[in-house]
Amino acid sequence: MLSSIKSRFSFSLVLLLLLLTSACGYRLSGFIELPPSLQPLHIESQSSAANLAATLARQLEQSGITLSPELSTSRLRLELKDFSSSQRQVVFGQREEFELSLQITASAKDSEGEALFTNQVFQAYRQYAYKRTESLLARDSLRSELLRNMENDLIRQLTLRIQALQP
Repeated sequence: MLSSIKSRFSFSLVLLLLLLTSACGYRLSGFIELPPSLQPLHIESQSSAANLAATLARQLEQSGITLSPELSTSRLRLELKDFSSSQRQVVFGQREEFELSLQITASAKDSEGEALFTNQVFQAYRQYAYKRTESLLARDSLRSELLRNMENDLIRQLTLRIQALQP
């Protein structure tokens, strides 16, 4: 009997917490909102930005945003172009330091072709260091992880910019 009361109390407490967090506007990290008047969204990308565009599309779909494979049925067109990456060595010697950068240019238009933003550049930078005594595999693994994080930063910047659009 006592355990039944405890379980009911626990269940009621969890429901109350869920109700309170939903009422205060709490959303999971990475959740994206886009006004229905700007959906469905069509993403175009140059071949250099294809992977970034695919990842962005997956995140948008997971947030419940409708994507359109065809430009003619979309209300918002996002164009990704000029994706580039660079690496430069900033410190030489036993401990080498490198600077990585990623950059992409994006534009958005509504269904009438009116520009909502044009040729906006999004960038991400990271620095990393390694000792010459460390293996090349470790250095390449670190570099790959940093590039993935930088791509996620670009996607976060793009989604915030898309969210800021007003019809």
